[in-house]
Amino acid sequence: MRNSQWELRFDWTLTVLHWGALAIGLLLSASQLDSTSRVTGAALIAGGYVVVMQVMPRRLRAGRPLGEILAIAGVLAGVIAVGLTGSVTSPYLLFLAAPVFFAAVFFGARIGLETALLASIGLAITAGFEDQDLISGEFLQAVAFYLLIAVTFAQARRLLVEQRALTESLQEATALTARRMERLSAANGLLESLQDLADTSDLNPVTVGEAALRDLSLLAPFRGGRVTVERDGSSLTVARRGVQGRDDEAEHFAMSVGGVTVGDLYLWPDDPFDREIVADALRPVALAFENIRLLKEIAHRAVREERVRLARELHDHLGPSVATLGLGIDMAIHQHEPTPRLSHHLETLRSSATRLVEDIRAKVSDLRHEDSPSIVEHATRLAAEAGAEGPAILVDIDERRPPRPAVSVQLQAILREALRNALDHAAADTISVSGLVDWDHGKIAIVDNGSGFDPTAIAEGHYGLVGMKERASKIDGEVVVESTSGRGTTVSVHWGPS
Repeated sequence: MRNSQWELRFDWTLTVLHWGALAIGLLLSASQLDSTSRVTGAALIAGGYVVVMQVMPRRLRAGRPLGEILAIAGVLAGVIAVGLTGSVTSPYLLFLAAPVFFAAVFFGARIGLETALLASIGLAITAGFEDQDLISGEFLQAVAFYLLIAVTFAQARRLLVEQRALTESLQEATALTARRMERLSAANGLLESLQDLADTSDLNPVTVGEAALRDLSLLAPFRGGRVTVERDGSSLTVARRGVQGRDDEAEHFAMSVGGVTVGDLYLWPDDPFDREIVADALRPVALAFENIRLLKEIAHRAVREERVRLARELHDHLGPSVATLGLGIDMAIHQHEPTPRLSHHLETLRSSATRLVEDIRAKVSDLRHEDSPSIVEHATRLAAEAGAEGPAILVDIDERRPPRPAVSVQLQAILREALRNALDHAAADTISVSGLVDWDHGKIAIVDNGSGFDPTAIAEGHYGLVGMKERASKIDGEVVVESTSGRGTTVSVHWGPS
């Protein structure tokens, strides 16, 4: 019962018992006994023991083994005082009960009963020296009193210790429940953020990662964080926040679903935090990443199967029909001598049929090609890779349909080069990527509010702009660069029919 309120109350009771028993002994000695050296010696021994007990710090006298020694010393002092003042009829019989109370309250039933038996044996010895009857009512009452004190207060101590253990257990359970509630609250906050993203149809790895870092910064403050997802056997960074350090200095959390890792979280915290809270909060994030992957896989599979079906229909049915139509027109031209006007119409029809056959072949090739990567996803990924410490990158592309595969490769390279130039050289605060993409045509503009430059004065050895223009020409497009020193730069690329 160290440092408990009950121990303090028992200690106060012990103090009252010591001084009260000593005062009763002194008063009864003065009134019932003659002033002799025996009476004086008993008073000095009892008073000295009380003074020692009160002067000694409580934490020392309540600890083992010193406390047990003090209990035995108290019995010896009490037995001597009782023996000097009449044994069974001594005014110090109550004083002899004080060490029994002390031992029972602070050291339990065993020590308390041993102390009570020691006090009873001491009383019996003094009674023997005084030729007193050991089966007299006074002696038996004193022994029963000591044993009763030992049993009663030892039992009280046991009940209080059990109550304290129960209280501590309840406090631990309450703290555990509070931690669980905190983890549930954190997880619920992330779920609400993910629900908001789902409601706005903006649920993708980047927005999920950004929402996770934003909400975790409130739960476990950190100076830097990074979220990565597993893609094709490698880790891809989808969100960053704050200032990051080395990976070996970070707190690492693996996000997994069904034993399969879907992503990782790296945090550089300012202060220690509860890892379990963060781990629990990441569970919905891991599920969101896995659901996005599954939905994308299902969508891609459905689109791929539909593309194959359409390609087969075009190749097996529509293509031959148009080719047959062209053959019929050729036969009409060569077997009959049409008028000049009719001949012109037939030639026009033949050219249209030829172009249609070529278009069908191109469509079949595109449909059988692998899925075209999304330009929006590519731009968003480039923005995430740039990190939160750089300029703000705003992506606002209306992608009705991803570009044709052959076009997409060149557009991605142009977009990457334009963003790299803006990040490395423009010293901009904001970079916007906007435009329209619709399969075989579109326009994208990369605009920054940086320092700008003179497009006509390109330094030797810098071929980024030249490379972008060459790539644009491969898709029948054009790259236009507009910039003025101190007023930012606009790089726009357009392709296909306007």
